[in-house]
Amino acid sequence: MKKQLFTYLLLLQVSLLSMSPCKAQNNLPPEWSKGVVWYQIFPERFSNGDPSNDPKVSDQSGAYPFDDKSPFQIHPWTSDWYQLQPYEQKNGKDIYFNLQRRRYGGDLQGIVNKLDYIQSMGVNAIYLTPIFWSPSSHKYDALCYHHVDPTFGSDPLGDVEMMKKENPLKPETWVWTKADLLALKLIKEVHKRKMYIIFDGVFNHLGVKNFAFPGCS
Repeated sequence: MKKQLFTYLLLLQVSLLSMSPCKAQNNLPPEWSKGVVWYQIFPERFSNGDPSNDPKVSDQSGAYPFDDKSPFQIHPWTSDWYQLQPYEQKNGKDIYFNLQRRRYGGDLQGIVNKLDYIQSMGVNAIYLTPIFWSPSSHKYDALCYHHVDPTFGSDPLGDVEMMKKENPLKPETWVWTKADLLALKLIKEVHKRKMYIIFDGVFNHLGVKNFAFPGCS
């Protein structure tokens, strides 16, 4: 009897809670975002402002389709999207496999160089897809979230060497890489033009080679 009474009271309480009035969230979009013209940028495919930082095939390690051994080169910007380039034909795979291996060399300097052009189109705000260190072209598979991808900066090799000396779990060991500083410059240049900028931070997932999951596959 006591067990049945307890069950009844529990169900009653749950029912009453479900009938309680819900309150809408009050974290509404900021006023400045209303009516602005947005321009989304996929950095790796936007503009190659600094060919010296172009990614190498080894930078793809850990990214789908998990092939960092086949022939590779920076893909021609004006090529036919569906046509395999000679370097791609050598791996014997189809178009869908090779699309994921393509890199065009877009970087943050390329965005800085195009800010006046973007503003001339009436754009008020820029939205960047992820720029954090990742092996893929889209950067949704982060190796870490406290550094910009070295191939988006001006000294990829130097940045990687600096990051190797850090302890990811100890922020006091973190340093400002060239890519990080270039991201700050980008923000400054955007604000100088009275524009807004948003970085896409997707913190609910990361890449298989992220430091938090050693040996993950």
